[in-house]
Amino acid sequence: MRERILAYGAETLADYELLEVLLFYAIPRRDTKPQAKALLARFGTIGKLLQVAPDSLKDAGMSEKAIALLQLPIIAARALVEHDGDAPLQLSNSDALMRYAQGALQHVSTQTISLLCLDSNNRLIVEKELPKQRQINTMHRLIACILLECHATAVIIIYYHPQAPATALAADARGLKQALSALDITVHEGMLIAPDWHVSMSEAGLL
Repeated sequence: MRERILAYGAETLADYELLEVLLFYAIPRRDTKPQAKALLARFGTIGKLLQVAPDSLKDAGMSEKAIALLQLPIIAARALVEHDGDAPLQLSNSDALMRYAQGALQHVSTQTISLLCLDSNNRLIVEKELPKQRQINTMHRLIACILLECHATAVIIIYYHPQAPATALAADARGLKQALSALDITVHEGMLIAPDWHVSMSEAGLL
């Protein structure tokens, strides 16, 4: 199959065959087809599998070596999205934001709220994780200080592995949006993301 990839490209392989090739490097000298098919039966497509959190892969019986290997494609994809030479990452559309959030999700295993601090051209200045076990509506002052310190003119809120419903989190985001308007800082988006689903507050009409 490696020869087929080199000669004709990976698109000539079925999902389970491509996964077989990946697993071979983590589980050499074994037939990886049964495990590849079992993983796809459990998680759906190879695209979904590559976005599954490490803990879920461990629950599916995968070794640490195999888990680390399956995270490499997303890490590499995120690096391509984040870096165009030395150019800053631009989050000016929903596709770019989704790719960024999916890549970042691989490194976040618990409920986390992050701020993507943006400049006037929607380029990412920095991502800042907020204190855990606190809600947005209790951190307006802290968030304002973070954004002012890095000279951000806009912000995107990302909720990784959220446990509260989108409507409740959107109410908090709208409160922050109103508070930041006095500082001329715009809340562009609030995104909820987990391994198997996501919600865009702006697209859902919640922001």
